[in-house]
Amino acid sequence: MPGTALPLSFMQCGRLALLLGIAWLIRDRQVQLRVQGDWPVSVAEVRAFLPRAKTLKVDRNPVRRDLIVLDGKEQKIGYALRTMPYCREIIGYSGPIDALVVFDENFRAIGVAIRHSYDTPSHVEDVSKDLLFMESWNGKSREEISRIEDFDAAGIYAVSGATRTSEALRESITLALKSDDASAKENSVEWAVRDWILLSFFLLGCAFAFVKKQALQRWRWVFSVLTVGLLGWWMGDLMAQSLLVGWMERRIPFEQTPGLVLFAAAVFLIPWFTGQPVYCQYICPHGNLQRWAMKLLPAQWSRTLSEDGKWILRWIPVMLLAVVITASFLSLDFDLAGIEPFDAYLIRSAGWATIGVAMAGLLLSLFFPMIYCKYGCPTGWLLEFIRRRSDPGRFGMRDWAGLMLLAWAIFLYVTKNP
Repeated sequence: MPGTALPLSFMQCGRLALLLGIAWLIRDRQVQLRVQGDWPVSVAEVRAFLPRAKTLKVDRNPVRRDLIVLDGKEQKIGYALRTMPYCREIIGYSGPIDALVVFDENFRAIGVAIRHSYDTPSHVEDVSKDLLFMESWNGKSREEISRIEDFDAAGIYAVSGATRTSEALRESITLALKSDDASAKENSVEWAVRDWILLSFFLLGCAFAFVKKQALQRWRWVFSVLTVGLLGWWMGDLMAQSLLVGWMERRIPFEQTPGLVLFAAAVFLIPWFTGQPVYCQYICPHGNLQRWAMKLLPAQWSRTLSEDGKWILRWIPVMLLAVVITASFLSLDFDLAGIEPFDAYLIRSAGWATIGVAMAGLLLSLFFPMIYCKYGCPTGWLLEFIRRRSDPGRFGMRDWAGLMLLAWAIFLYVTKNP
């Protein structure tokens, strides 16, 4: 029954844990790429400056790109940082430079090495052999290096005969450190009007879901109009794979958009706790438009799908989620917004793919009520997957599909991790 709390089961907790596991794998893969890139730093490279280095471990700090250097006893003895891929836009004489900077446990530089360069080989060799330049960083703290504006005043002079190459190297090092320090300072929470509007939408959606008094329900059509006009077309802050994967790959921007983060958390947790699909049934603009669409034509024009057809269509969201996972792990140049209709509400910036999905879903809803919500929405599938049910212990097709997605994510994580 709507609004009735159902017992929370081990199976239900397992479904949530499964989704969190996939999210963790995506996140950890991106952390590895952010720090190590496509050419991982080896222990041998670091050992040239820290002879006791035994293993390297990625720093899980979301605003750092460091490798933690451990000795044979798993004790921290320093840090290592590479300038690529963040500084790929800094061009020397004819290309960017990938450099390695090694710090001791107190974050003081003890060595710089050129790992690879697309610059002129003779210039790179001149720079790497100029010990006065390469050792000019030693002894300086991480913060001190990140704040350098005048390299000559800091005693880091360009190499004669390889000026542009050495300038590119020193600019890459300071920019890599400066970007980390700037990110670390962006920790103040900023509340805006749109954050409060988002939370208000969710609270109103909960009111319509849990309060069944006729005096309130007769205003639901007004709320539906507001979800399409205000939440959809004006704000565009809708739950979508492009948003969720972006947060998993980088970080959850609570400081910049606290309302959206809390809104997203509530969208998943409320159906998990209560069994009530508040977002899909009451708040989602595309869901509300489909309800309007299915009322435009006479009831006798509606069509029903065969059971075989339903069984096949139910796998569409699962396949789309597999595409999402694949695109993330393989870092494919693929716009995830194009597989869902939600970005179509931002008319001025919407792509043709997302507009096509939105229009197709609405047109089909004229004849097959709520067909996109039932058989095409990957985000809705996730919410339905974790929603509390009256048969919480039953292991069904969705659970098999969830395990398949987890297995696919684990396979990609193991085979593609640097």
